Amino acid sequence: MQIDKIDNFETFKKIRENWDSVYAADRQAQFFLSWIWLSRWLQIVHEPWFILAAKPDADDSSYVAFFPLKTLLTHKDGGGFEIELCMAGNSMADYTGLICRPGYEEEVIPTFADYIQQQLSWSTFNVKSILDTDTRMSLFLNSFSGDSVELSQLRIQSVNVEDPDLYLAPCVSLPDDWDEYLQNYVGVNTRQKIRRFLRQVESSDELSITYANAENLNSHIEILLNLWEARWKKQKGDTFESVMAYNRLILHHCFEHKCLYLSVLWKGDRPLGAIANFMDFPQKSMLFVITGRDRTFKNPPPGLILHADAIRYAIQNGFKVYDFLMGNEEYKYSFGAKDRHIQHIVAQYKHNRQQDVENIIPLALQLAIRDHRSNRLTKAEQGYCQILKAQSNNPEALYGLGVLMGQKGEYQTAENLFKDLLEIQPNSLKALFSLGNLYQTQDRLSEAIEAYHQLLVLQPDAIAGYNNLGYALQQQGKWEDAIACYQKALELQPNCVEAEVSLANALHAQGKLSPEKQAHYAVLNNDFGSKCKQVGDLKTAIAYYRQSISLKPDLAEAHYNLALVLQEQGQLKTVITSEQKTPIPA
Repeated sequence: MQIDKIDNFETFKKIRENWDSVYAADRQAQFFLSWIWLSRWLQIVHEPWFILAAKPDADDSSYVAFFPLKTLLTHKDGGGFEIELCMAGNSMADYTGLICRPGYEEEVIPTFADYIQQQLSWSTFNVKSILDTDTRMSLFLNSFSGDSVELSQLRIQSVNVEDPDLYLAPCVSLPDDWDEYLQNYVGVNTRQKIRRFLRQVESSDELSITYANAENLNSHIEILLNLWEARWKKQKGDTFESVMAYNRLILHHCFEHKCLYLSVLWKGDRPLGAIANFMDFPQKSMLFVITGRDRTFKNPPPGLILHADAIRYAIQNGFKVYDFLMGNEEYKYSFGAKDRHIQHIVAQYKHNRQQDVENIIPLALQLAIRDHRSNRLTKAEQGYCQILKAQSNNPEALYGLGVLMGQKGEYQTAENLFKDLLEIQPNSLKALFSLGNLYQTQDRLSEAIEAYHQLLVLQPDAIAGYNNLGYALQQQGKWEDAIACYQKALELQPNCVEAEVSLANALHAQGKLSPEKQAHYAVLNNDFGSKCKQVGDLKTAIAYYRQSISLKPDLAEAHYNLALVLQEQGQLKTVITSEQKTPIPA
């Protein structure tokens, strides 16, 4: 059995026909292992992913099994990194696993396990979100060496006892007939409600259900997500934005691939509720994904109507499963759902395993950059330093650490790091640009100007280089030279707002800007100040706010923004009498 490692999207696209064939033949396959779902998810997942693909021999052109995985890098206690192997769908897929053509399981699955242990570098393998009905995973896990690897079952307890149990996945095995479903799968009370409320909708002049189509797709998705947001935004906390972005992308994607069922219940032109399901035609399964409702409206109940309508559609179109996915919320069982259990197994080496530095460094760099961008500066610094300890000439780590040291005000260390980078890569534009910025921050203007000149020799069309060079020249009082730099930047990019503003500021300093334009550029300077503040560049933000006030002394917003930044820097008391024009909130 040959195992290939697929780790790029272009190759993944090329094997779609093979993937779909294996998926359709595998009766234990589920939608989060479909090519359709993965083809959207793999484009947005942050971590490095790959797919193990098995074929009977090297000459055979068709694969018989696929196993999607990804790698994470985590900080070790006391320093260093370790690689964690995970299922590729983790964080958004309710279920994970592998797909295999029937008849090949006994040969393929132990081969996957051997490959993972012998060919991949990892210390922990999280086999998460596995349905207990997936019998292949027992064969897979039993293939791990008990001498070196310890298996344990993990169950993460919710902090709130009222939260649903995410290790349960209720689903309904659907009959062939809608009336049979109502008669035998739901209780008397639920049956009566479903019939009464569906009749009420069908006979009402006010109530109606609409379904997503090419014309109304965008509006239906936004209605659904807005209703969901009203209920879940606070509870989701920091994950809210990413969950919303994923849902918007995956709903559009599944509609394009003709596997989205999305309906909205209305009262007149007021949406009462909405529901979205994935339709897995090969596995004859409909999966409930997301719902939202107007919580001020109780009768008739939107959730009951929309689920009942979806189940009726599923039965009428030959689906055999209505899957409520993870969570044992009580309402799911009123529709006749029965529990399936979800397992989370952790495989961990019993002894410290030598990690492959060549594999670790790209992951470590990705983790450090992510921490840096998220302003987790201590973790980012630790990450860059650990990379440089293993690979002292790593250019990305030198650059990242240099930027970080500059942010912390450790200018000499930052300067040394950028110079180290220039020794390795003498033509590094970003090192020259960062050195110029660093010198400019310290008012070492001659050195800044020299760095920008070197940059522009290497890249004569570097617009940011002309902007910064112009500002450094302006600080030296060389107005005509500065104006020439701004004009060159605008010649290269006529719509460069930063160069336009800098040019206007220079003209204003020479008394050459009309009052009308002064008011316009005052607002733009204030906006640039706010952008600089957002990325932590307070010194430049202060300069922009002060320039805004110089252009339009009565611009209250600029005064307020300046006061806030000065307050952050502890400078407010020394300037408040001369610069405060508006009250500062306590």
